[in-house]
Amino acid sequence: MQNQTNIDDTRLKDFLAFFAGKYRPAERLLTEALAQDGLRDAISDCMDMSLQFTPMEVAKFDSELRLHDIPSLSELRRRYSRTYARVLKRDRIEDETEYFLLRNVLFDPGEKADGEREQLERLIAGFEKK
Repeated sequence: MQNQTNIDDTRLKDFLAFFAGKYRPAERLLTEALAQDGLRDAISDCMDMSLQFTPMEVAKFDSELRLHDIPSLSELRRRYSRTYARVLKRDRIEDETEYFLLRNVLFDPGEKADGEREQLERLIAGFEKK
């Protein structure tokens, strides 16, 4: 399995091109990212746009990306989503959107940082008890 601790710009551009091909509003992001040095900002914007996706849409999109050897949406959400970072810092899930975001990240086969899987499991279990 490829080491995914550092996803290079080429693979991020592959993701952005794939995302833009599926979701027309992202075409502008692709153009801006390639014209300026805003690749990571564009990826972060895609992560925020994808928060409206249903868990089923995320799973399907992740599968399509993996078929093309492109980092999954769930993996990139884990790395670049502002919302994901806020939830981990807050150490509490506040709504269903955050809940499904964390579930998708948890069940994505990509590598997790030390203790990340345990934190995700704890946060998800806590939210499910409500």
